[in-house]
This record gives sequence, C-alpha cells and structure tokens, in this order.
Amino acid sequence: MPSGVFSMLPFNFFSPLAGINREHYTALIVLYYRLFQENPRGLERELVVREFMNYLVLHRDNLAEETDDSLVDDTPVPLADETKNSVTERHPFDERQLASRFLRRLINAGWLDEETLADFTRVINITAWGKPFMKALADVDGGLKTEYESHVVTVYSLLCGDTIKNDGHHAVLIAHEEARSLIDSLKVLSQSIKGYYDKLNAEAVRSRAASVLHEHYDLYAGEVLDKAYKRLKTSDNVSRYRQSIFKQIAKLLRDNKWLDTSADKYSLMLAKSREECREKLKFMLEEIRDDLRSVDPLENEIDRRNAAYSRASTEIIRAYIEPDNTVAGKIGLIIKAIYNGNDRLRSGISHGIYRFGFLSPSSLSLRRQRDDGNFKTVTSQADINALEQNEKEFLERMRKRLSIKKIFAWLDEQGGNDQILVPSELINDEDTYIRFVYALLYGDSRNNFGYTVEEDDTSAKFVKAFDYVVPDVRFRKETSKSSNKIMTEEKYESGS
Repeated sequence: MPSGVFSMLPFNFFSPLAGINREHYTALIVLYYRLFQENPRGLERELVVREFMNYLVLHRDNLAEETDDSLVDDTPVPLADETKNSVTERHPFDERQLASRFLRRLINAGWLDEETLADFTRVINITAWGKPFMKALADVDGGLKTEYESHVVTVYSLLCGDTIKNDGHHAVLIAHEEARSLIDSLKVLSQSIKGYYDKLNAEAVRSRAASVLHEHYDLYAGEVLDKAYKRLKTSDNVSRYRQSIFKQIAKLLRDNKWLDTSADKYSLMLAKSREECREKLKFMLEEIRDDLRSVDPLENEIDRRNAAYSRASTEIIRAYIEPDNTVAGKIGLIIKAIYNGNDRLRSGISHGIYRFGFLSPSSLSLRRQRDDGNFKTVTSQADINALEQNEKEFLERMRKRLSIKKIFAWLDEQGGNDQILVPSELINDEDTYIRFVYALLYGDSRNNFGYTVEEDDTSAKFVKAFDYVVPDVRFRKETSKSSNKIMTEEKYESGS
C-alpha cells in the first residue's frame, strides 16, 4: 500500500519530465500555469490546444518521437524511422494532432484534468497535487528571485497589526512560516556561494581564464551579488522591525486571555485540545523570535563566504593577468633567481621584512651563541618576565569581566527568580548601574541570556533610578530556559 507523497500522486506523474521531450513538457506545463493565473475560470480545451500548437510550431525541429503508449490519444504513434532525427522528419507535421497528444499525456500523468460542463464545453483544470509542482517550475523558469525584505515586513504586519487581535492563530501561523522562509532563503544564499566557489576552482585547475572571468563577472555577479547579496545588505527592514516584533511577542506570551482565545480557535482547526494548541502557539512565537535573532549570524557567514570567494577569484584572475604579482608567481621568481644565479632577477625581489639584503644567523632578533657548530638560542630574562606580567594582567582583566554568566547570576541575586525586576530596585550605585547596562545589552542581543527585556507601553519611556536616567524596562526570567543554557566562562576565567 503506497504511503506518503505517492499515496496521492499518480504513479506516472513525473514521466513527462523524465522522457526524451522533457524540456517541451516542462515548457507546456509552465505555459498552461500562466494561462491559468490570467483566467479567473477554467481554461477551455480549445484555448489550451491552440496555445500548445503555437509553441510546438516554433519548436517543431527539436521534437523527438515518443513510443510510450501512454501518450497516445486516439491516433496511433507513427513508427520510428532510424534515418530521421525528429518527429517532424518522420511523418507530416500536424500541429493540432501533436498538441492534443501532448495535452493527453499531461492529463494521463495527473498534471491536468478534463471536465465537460453542462453546455458540453470541455474545460482543462489543474489538479490539486499538480499545482505546487507547476508553481515551482514556473518560478524556476522565470528566474529565481529571493525576497528578504517582504518576509520581515509580513511578520511585522501580522503580529503588530489588527489581525492579531481577532485571528491570532492565523496570524501566528503565517508569521511563523514567513520567518522560516527568511531563514531558509539566507541559508540557500550562503550555501549557493560554495557552489560557485567550487566551479571557480574547477575552472582554475583547467587553466581557462575566460571561464574564470565568466564565472565571476557574469554568473556570480549576476546571480548572487546583484540579485541577492546587494539587496540583502542594502535593506534595513530586519533591524527596523525586529525590536518591535520582539516586544510584541513578549507581550503576547504574557497575555493569557489572548492565548486562551487564540488556542480555542486553533483547536477547532487542528481538532486538538486547547492546552496543546496553546503550547503550540507559544512555541511558534518563541521560534519566530529565535529565527529573527539568528539573522545576524547568518549574514556574517554570508559576508565571510562572499569575501572568501572574491579573494580567491581575484587571485586566480591576477594569476592569469599578472602572474609575477601573485604568491605562486613570486615563489617561482625566487626559485629561478636561486637556480640560475641571476643577480639582476634576485635584486628585483624584495621581501620587505628586514633591512638586510640577505638572511643569516646574525639577522635574527635573538642573540645566538656558537657551540660545536650548532646554534643555541639565548632567551632574555627580561622578555620572560614581561610575558609573565602580560599574562597576569590579561587573566586579571578576564576575571573582572562582566560576562553574561555573571550578569545572569547578579539578576538572580536581586530576586529575579521570584519577581519581575525594575530599574529602581536594581540601581543603587555606579557599580549596579554598569551591571544594569550590561543586562540591558545582553537581554536585547543574546538568545541564551535567560532574562527577557520588556517595556511597559503604558508608562514613560525613561525613569530615574539613583542618579541616572535609564529606560523604563522590566527583566523577566524565562522559565522555559534553564540555567545550563547560559554561556560558560572560558577555562582560564575564575572568580564570581
């Protein structure tokens, strides 16, 4: 008994895309899908056949004859003539008959369906399982364009607009899907750079300068830099809307009335208990928050990969244009100068490290004593003492550093396990003010801090605590995150 995807798809669903005319079947599927999008109702069979005919006439010389019986309508397939290459060379070209045969095979494979209306009009409909595959083919055919800005704007509109009040479950579901799509798009962009990097190295191994230039300036620059990377780096929607989304998520997670109402509506859709739906809504809200926090590390990885690709590509291109200026080229010149004893060539190679014209034991920064023909290093005691002192100062600075673990422990000491902490209770001198600033920074930028920074929309934006004016915020301990998720100290750090 088939299960999963093929319990719904026909057994020969992918056969048109795996045959000898797969390119033409794909083009006809995309052609039908675009007609489907332009028409509010089903497409009449006559219209579909006519559009298929127009396509087949243009590509008649590239059509190969098929011998699969499943493609046949009511007309037998002509026998193959081994001396002919295309279907139009083997028998007279009847574009209408051929268009009907291509349409019939798409219907038999389950991509399309035919319906006869009450007035005997024959209509070609799209199948429910064929629609997502058609959309994917149309997207690839039209050129993949990844949108980053729209995902964040959609999440902001759904969670911070009026929809969240009355249809919270729908808003959270769609916002969660948009946040996942944003992360997936960034991952695809990051991973696609590696593919271009591998192709670049392959072309360099084959010593094809023109191909390297084509890979860099035509393919990579056009597909990655212009279409994706530049739009990602010039967009400020993530930073503009992210903090507002974080505040709204924190507010929704505290609103028990909203959670109960949305869970009731969600339970009708899922046919599950209210408690299960309530927990699922909270999980999706927390995952949206975590996804948006992971955007910055992904962008940093994309920057790193793009810089690595650009450096490698530039070095390869320079190796073809100016071979003597690359690292490999300079090593080659050194070898030639030593091997041939060419003083003129040797004088043109300047290492720029020392002021000496050559290297010898006397050129080293440390004095050496000769003993039985062996050189022995004599290390200065002053250098050892200076190194030990620098190490002590470094360890002392690390011990005093207000790390995320220390700030988390400080908030716990102030009563964070039992109550919500406010600035007036936390700040009583300069030291606690500095700790408050660190807690505010860790709460806004770290996913593993353990405390959530919340703002009270009904109160003033700033309050006075001790002698300082600070943001009016609340620190609430996240009960869902245990203390073992707090970042551990480095092995050389000690103290409280």
